[in-house]
Amino acid sequence: MNIKTYTVALTLMVLVAACGGKEDQKGNKNEKALEVRAELTKKRNEFEKLRTEISRLEKRLEKLDPSYAKAKKEAKTTLVSTIPVSKESFTSYVEVRGTVKSDKNVILNAQTQGLVTYIPVQEGQLVGAGQVLVSQENSVLVNQLEEVKTQLKLAEALFKRQDNLWKKKIGTEIQYLTAKNSKESLERKIKTIQSQMALSSITAPFTGVVDEIFVKKGQNVGPQNQILRLVSLNTVQIQADVSEAYLGRISRGDKVKIKFPSLDMEKIAAIKTIGQVINPDNRTFRIELELPNTDRLLKPDLQAIVEMKDFTKKEAVVVPSNLIQKDKTGEFVYVLNKKDGKTLAKKVLIKRGANAKNRTLVKSGLKGDELLIEQGFRDVSEGGLVKVTNAAQPKKTDSSEKKVVKVKN
Repeated sequence: MNIKTYTVALTLMVLVAACGGKEDQKGNKNEKALEVRAELTKKRNEFEKLRTEISRLEKRLEKLDPSYAKAKKEAKTTLVSTIPVSKESFTSYVEVRGTVKSDKNVILNAQTQGLVTYIPVQEGQLVGAGQVLVSQENSVLVNQLEEVKTQLKLAEALFKRQDNLWKKKIGTEIQYLTAKNSKESLERKIKTIQSQMALSSITAPFTGVVDEIFVKKGQNVGPQNQILRLVSLNTVQIQADVSEAYLGRISRGDKVKIKFPSLDMEKIAAIKTIGQVINPDNRTFRIELELPNTDRLLKPDLQAIVEMKDFTKKEAVVVPSNLIQKDKTGEFVYVLNKKDGKTLAKKVLIKRGANAKNRTLVKSGLKGDELLIEQGFRDVSEGGLVKVTNAAQPKKTDSSEKKVVKVKN
């Protein structure tokens, strides 16, 4: 049918229908609406007759003028481009979310009751193991220590004299043992007081950075109070939960890629530990990796993405994922098919496997020597004529692709 005639007729129908609708909406009399409907019916009938006549004339013209028939046939041919189906070594990876942790990220509490008298460090300061971070008031213990030391001097003098007498077999054994016990008792008491005094000084258990200080000088604190947070970031751990479906596919020592989206950074590390318990809430097990962090860019609770190898298949048939379509018969792609000197589109049902980065592993349906219809793949149909605009040929490649399976923790 001549497209101009068709368009004019269709436009006329729409205008008439619109006029009828507007008249009805404006509440004109039913008599006027009937008149418009009758006119619409008349025009539709005229349009059907006109379309039939155009179709008859087109058929006659095809017989009388072969060039017209050829042009009409070419008009039904879809222009397409093709790409070869790839045969590749396909590596599958699983991707899970993880979190940066530090086993040297601790909050120190007071060990005894007392006023804070001295805070010699500041937030952000690097401190060494054993360095005093906070001191509490301990004057009572200091006085007790001095008093006991004085008593010890006397006890030592008495014991020395008694010891000399005992060696000369002068005096009784009870006198000797009493003097000895008195001296040793005071020595033990001094150690006890010194241990109590040590509790009033909070020291760094390892070399690290003072991240936060929670108390102020003059504040009365006890064992229930948090004093400060000490963090060492020279080495950090990455913890991630992996679905139980991957048990047996990953092992301790496997190299994995760790991506940090916030830092736009990637690192490689080996799996250090694999959890032996399945979390019943989300059916996952935990893995842990360790990373050096000399530049201290990796902070506790920073998000990480851990990418681990799942499986590898050699000589796998791989196609671009966007070329796969689906209908009631299943998933399919269009390939080039030459038949009786004609170039046609052929619909091929496939069974897909893993996919990543717009690449899909095809388990069945393709051999690997076909030409896929790429541009125009949505415009063709089974057995439809196509015209190829490129000269792609089937070929084999040997590159690797990755499958990324996202697992929700």
